[in-house]
Amino acid sequence: MKKVLIALCAVALGTTAMAQTDQGGWMFGAGSNLGFTSGKLDNDADDATSNIAFDVRAGYFVIDNLAVGLDLGFGSETTGDLKDSNFGVGPYLRYYLPMKIFAEAGYQFGSTKSDDGTTDFTYSTGALGIGVGYAAFLNDNISIEPMFRYQMTSITPDEGDAINGSNIAVLINFGIYLGN
Repeated sequence: MKKVLIALCAVALGTTAMAQTDQGGWMFGAGSNLGFTSGKLDNDADDATSNIAFDVRAGYFVIDNLAVGLDLGFGSETTGDLKDSNFGVGPYLRYYLPMKIFAEAGYQFGSTKSDDGTTDFTYSTGALGIGVGYAAFLNDNISIEPMFRYQMTSITPDEGDAINGSNIAVLINFGIYLGN
């Protein structure tokens, strides 16, 4: 009996806390990463890498638990004399499952500019990402959202063939939810 009561309480808490994802509501979010890596790029130089990325997004709940939105990303990375800066924009979908778990898919396209101290390079970029996360609500409107994401990326220089890759990331984002 005690297990049944605990299970019912958990379901009740999970469903009542999801009022933020009702049709007609808005979701705004932001996330960032900071990194520093030290290592050798070749036998003659010690180069350190530092990077920062910042994403902002806005979404609208078209039906209960399904948000459609726009994601904007900015980033910068420096390794020795090489400096990269990038910008991306694209749509995303996020669906909330019971117990505040969500699944997300999005595509971001944009451009990257690289400067090695003597020459500037420009690349077109595209990234398709899918992920799963959890919305831990601090109050009725604000959440912390840890997430696992798999992303496939394509970088195409002005001249030359595309370079494709993929990565797995652990992210922690913040969300603001406004009711309808």
